Amino acid sequence: MRKGLRQVQQTMNETKSLTSVTKGYAWMCVAVLIWASWLVLTSAGRTTALSVIDLAGFRALVPAIVLAPVLWRQRRDVIALGLVRCLLLSAYGAPFTLLVGYGLGFAPVAHAGALVPGLMPVFASILTFAFMGQRVTVRQVIATLLILLGAVALLLQASHGPVLEQMWIGHALFLAGAVCWACFAVTMRASDIPPFLATAIVAAISAVVLLPVWVLSDLSELNTALRGDIVFQAVFQGLIAGLLSLFAFGQALRLIGGQATVLSALTPGVAAFLAMPVLGQIPDRVDLFALTVVVAGLIIRATASSETLADIPPSSRPDVSTTVQKPLPRQEPY
Repeated sequence: MRKGLRQVQQTMNETKSLTSVTKGYAWMCVAVLIWASWLVLTSAGRTTALSVIDLAGFRALVPAIVLAPVLWRQRRDVIALGLVRCLLLSAYGAPFTLLVGYGLGFAPVAHAGALVPGLMPVFASILTFAFMGQRVTVRQVIATLLILLGAVALLLQASHGPVLEQMWIGHALFLAGAVCWACFAVTMRASDIPPFLATAIVAAISAVVLLPVWVLSDLSELNTALRGDIVFQAVFQGLIAGLLSLFAFGQALRLIGGQATVLSALTPGVAAFLAMPVLGQIPDRVDLFALTVVVAGLIIRATASSETLADIPPSSRPDVSTTVQKPLPRQEPY
């Protein structure tokens, strides 16, 4: 009788574990889809009457309002961080959005997918090596070389042909955006900042900087944009890309650990795939080669960081679904 009860209990535990893993992968699919969609829909937003500063304003103002209670409750932690670290975090806000948003006017989504999430960990490694003395492993070197190979292929492509003569501008803006993202990721990791608090800081500083420009300058096109476009981009940029992606990635990390970071490496490929039906951007052979080697490099890099997390049982991983959670790995949501 007791043996039968133990078997039933074991079966129930295995079923519960399988369900948790399935939910973890589902949440990670949501996060990757949002990150990839951000590139596509930001590019699509530029084809409407809305300007890039409108999109950046939505991405900053909506999370700033929603996360204002978090910022107020943890104001002492914010003060303890200091101005410099808060400004480094804010690089992922308005500067990142404006750089990538304007870059998408010169280069396609496939290039943004390869250069922005692709080169972010490369720049992050340079920063951590230079300022924190972090060692570089052989696997990281191999991953970096693959990512750089893809980036060089895209940069060389932009230097040939009259049609591509301005593509280098988009590439330069994407590289600067990757540096901004890396500054955020390294600062968040080094300072042990909870993700929702980091997002609140980024949104608040970005809103303070952008709001006067948004209201007083002639850069906004809200007066001429369709109401449907305004509502859609406000919801997507502010709530979905700004908040839901963070929650989804946190849930995935809690349920499946380091495998979440491995799946995040698929973002460039998913973005390029979505850009085909939405924007009509068909990757050529160079684009496909670059995406392939960049994704391979990201997967190699992610599997290295997932090994330590994979050994931690789900019950002892931090509960990242709350606002007092520990920081996530260096793959903050798009």
